[in-house]
Amino acid sequence: MNRICLLRKLITTQIAVSILVLTFNPIVQYIFQGERVLAYTILIPFTDPEITSHFLLNLALQYFLLTVGIGGFSAAESVLILFVTSVAGFADVLKNKIDEMNTLLLDAEDTKDRTQVKLKLREIILLHQRVLEYENDLEKRYYLNNWVQVASSVFNLTGAIFGCYVSNSFTMYVLAFAVVVQIFELCCFGTILGIKNDEIEQAFYNSLWYLMDRAEKKDFLIMFHKSQHAMEMTVASMAPLNVVLFIAIMQKIYAFAMMMMRFID
Repeated sequence: MNRICLLRKLITTQIAVSILVLTFNPIVQYIFQGERVLAYTILIPFTDPEITSHFLLNLALQYFLLTVGIGGFSAAESVLILFVTSVAGFADVLKNKIDEMNTLLLDAEDTKDRTQVKLKLREIILLHQRVLEYENDLEKRYYLNNWVQVASSVFNLTGAIFGCYVSNSFTMYVLAFAVVVQIFELCCFGTILGIKNDEIEQAFYNSLWYLMDRAEKKDFLIMFHKSQHAMEMTVASMAPLNVVLFIAIMQKIYAFAMMMMRFID
């Protein structure tokens, strides 16, 4: 849960810094350098930003889009955080239940009463099934969304790096930084989910399953098998969404950017 809290703070910081830079950059540029700079290069058709009225109209539209975008982006990230947090929370509760079952198994060796063990095992089965349902729902809902976010981020980052090299624009540097953070955040969600799956599998592996009777072992081994093949967040089933993918993307973009620079030179 600490990882998710840190990631939430990173997302909040990224949104706040990006909005502040895009909002105040045109104002700062005009005050200190006397240049008319738009927040980003989106123009209303048939307008000329060199004309004062047209420049102000475009700037007003960009600020409006920026304001609307804050709500949309925050809502999308909040839903993803909610899903991942729910899975992580259930995973932690599941590990605690397994620890409680281990204690009951040791007690049952002395009392020979396995009623409490069977009840606890049933709780674990139901809770593990709920974790699997959450993970399956998460993958279904974000199956194409992850691909769109990764593909668009790669495209934006490549263009931003090229813009930094060609125009040395401050806005392009900010955009490049924001996109890198955004890709990292998305990959971190998949990494956290993978870590929780590994923790669940390890909890099953380290349990006192050998103290169970034949029927209990059968149910427990089915859960253990499912934990070894848990659902992961993917990019349209083409690659797992984790930090390894983030590093691979950065390497490919760096190689492509170097090739573009050599071609221009």
